[in-house]
Amino acid sequence: MKSFPNLLVVDDNPISLSFLEIVLKKLDINLIAATSGFEALEKIKGLELALAILDVQMPEMNGFELAVKLNEERKTDRVPIIFITANHINEIDVSQGYNCGAVDYIFKPVNRNFIISKVKVFLDLFISKQIIIDKSEQLEKKTEELNRLNVALKKNEEKYRSYIDNAPDGVFVTDETGRFLEVNKAACLISGYSNNELLTKSFLDLLPEESHNKWTVHLQNVVITHCDTVEVLLCHKSGEERWCSIETVKLSEIRYLGFVKDITLRKLSEDLLKESETNLATAQRIAHLGSWHWESKTNKIKLSKELFSIFDISEEFFDGKAESILKVLHPEDLDPTLNRINASITNNDESLAFEYRIIRKDNSIRYLFGEVKSEFDEFGNLENIFGIIQDISERKLAEQALKISEEKYRTIINASPDGILLIDLKGIITEVSEIGLEIFGIRKRNDIVGKCFHQFVPSEERNIIKDIYEKAMNEGLAQNIGIKLRKKNQSIFNAETSSTLIQEPDGTPLSFMVIIRDISQRKKIEAKQLHADRMANIGEMASGIAHEINQPLNIISMVVDRILFDGAKNETISFEFLKNKSDKIFDNITRIKNIIDHIRAFSRNDNKYVATAFDINSSIENAISMIQEQFKHLGIKLSLKLDKSIPGIVGSTYKLEQVIVNLLTNAKDALMEKKKIQPDCEEMIVEIETYSENEFLVVELTDNGIGIDKDDLSNVMLPFYTSKDVGKGTGLGLSICYQIVTEMGGTIDITSNKNIGTKIKLSIDIQENERG
Repeated sequence: MKSFPNLLVVDDNPISLSFLEIVLKKLDINLIAATSGFEALEKIKGLELALAILDVQMPEMNGFELAVKLNEERKTDRVPIIFITANHINEIDVSQGYNCGAVDYIFKPVNRNFIISKVKVFLDLFISKQIIIDKSEQLEKKTEELNRLNVALKKNEEKYRSYIDNAPDGVFVTDETGRFLEVNKAACLISGYSNNELLTKSFLDLLPEESHNKWTVHLQNVVITHCDTVEVLLCHKSGEERWCSIETVKLSEIRYLGFVKDITLRKLSEDLLKESETNLATAQRIAHLGSWHWESKTNKIKLSKELFSIFDISEEFFDGKAESILKVLHPEDLDPTLNRINASITNNDESLAFEYRIIRKDNSIRYLFGEVKSEFDEFGNLENIFGIIQDISERKLAEQALKISEEKYRTIINASPDGILLIDLKGIITEVSEIGLEIFGIRKRNDIVGKCFHQFVPSEERNIIKDIYEKAMNEGLAQNIGIKLRKKNQSIFNAETSSTLIQEPDGTPLSFMVIIRDISQRKKIEAKQLHADRMANIGEMASGIAHEINQPLNIISMVVDRILFDGAKNETISFEFLKNKSDKIFDNITRIKNIIDHIRAFSRNDNKYVATAFDINSSIENAISMIQEQFKHLGIKLSLKLDKSIPGIVGSTYKLEQVIVNLLTNAKDALMEKKKIQPDCEEMIVEIETYSENEFLVVELTDNGIGIDKDDLSNVMLPFYTSKDVGKGTGLGLSICYQIVTEMGGTIDITSNKNIGTKIKLSIDIQENERG
């Protein structure tokens, strides 16, 4: 509803007051009439006055006193006052009136046209003042809105840039030499090589020779700045060369994270972004706000200097005609704009606001927001039109760029072959990819977005999630951590997760990006591989086991023969003699039972074992007991240097025994291969040593066998890789050893020299093992 300015009229004479009401009600005002000063003060509480007309002579409170009351609490924007009097006033009264806020005097009897004319002057001044204030406030609000949109665009671009920089598409991890340590499916698709093939190569293997120097400079920049992007030719396995953009981030002194993209997939978005930035830069060089004024008397339009800049027209040659302005309007917006203005004038609307476009001389399109204020005379005839125009191109471009950015990055996230969750610092899921929905068995996004991630984590696994968050917060990245998660239907599945910390430009943590891969099927296959490998080891140890059992059986047989012999020789046998021989029998029966129990425990599928503390030296001795007969038979010397002061570790003693048996079996094969090639070689020796080193528990196994070729050294722990002859190895041994030791919080390092020997070093982080 339209509001009118408030006008106060106070006169103690009812006739005079009625006359003034009749005269002034023709104006567009909110008239407040009172017969005394006290009544007037009561009626205007909380109201803003445009003008006050006060009778000078009134009982109890005269006009001068009322004028003081009206303005005594107004430090600025004092109420203009017209005094009405029936008496001639002297200079003292006039001075007193002006001191009280008077702007004019009217003498009774009042002339109708005279008072209307005077009141309209002050009302026009008040309305003009309000228009200026309103426009100033509107301009301030629109400026704030533009700033807010620019900030929002900047934050979204930076946030989604973080997402794309850490997205799983085309991700690779290399060491300081460029050798691949980890790659994902997208990196394989871009290069054309399989995962296993890529892990045997370095980045230089994928680049033509002319790009090697460029890649070296790129890595040097990464070392200095911790992040750098380079565009190079990449050699596809098929022989085709592709231009790719590679961004590399330094994670540590020996680890580099990067992602690779085919440039053609992002060129379109880059060009759009550059065009957007160019347009924004151009917009910042021109004025954002201008005004214009049309007078009916002259039929001319006057433009502010800012408007000449916005329209890109010459101030010198402007003829003041409306047609000159209409020429710059976009053809599609010309008729709608004119129709709006004409309809507003026809309906006597005082204000109108709308958006439209113009085309400048350089053919660039600008988006404008216009407000029009029309003034009519008392007969309804149009007198003036005032207009304010704001260039809102920045906001429009920002809105368009924001929309394109959100759609682009959502598409990239949904294209990932793994599930992706965005989780805020409070653990609330804010975004999920399509694959993420499938992994958790969820159809609707609302069933997971807005929920706490702990809702999908079994209680016994929540400490792992806490560790993942802490590692990502401290190091920026937590990779390939096994965990059990819960689907919507409450079923539990095995998952592998990686978490990346998303940060503001100033380094403030913003959220986590969690990548989830369902590895339930892989776990089943690995469990079968573990069991099959264990059974294969038992088969190889069969002769040794038979010897171990045969020895106590021979002793039992000899003891029984002695009892029978003495019984036949002597009619009576002493109790002490019988007890002594019986104890030997039972000792050896117990020995057989222990051997069988140990073999049974070693061979069983213990996927559901409960991790317990055990002595690593005892595990090594148990493993040796199952294989030492083979070593004796083959002439292999086994040397032990076991530190009895080392601490225990947590895990499965049988799994560690399997690691030791595997390593001993490999050492035996290496020694026999060397013996076959060099029959007169030195004695065959295998040494096992345990000791503590800083915070690590170390097991070293050394042999003087045939050694490992340099080409094979980086591949020996890959599944199904073997350098043995066909039928003599599955390629699972060291792969399984690596998996078991990793589960215990350890690492495996292999050093080898051809024809000299091999050293395998197991290092178990004691603190990490205790947390696991």
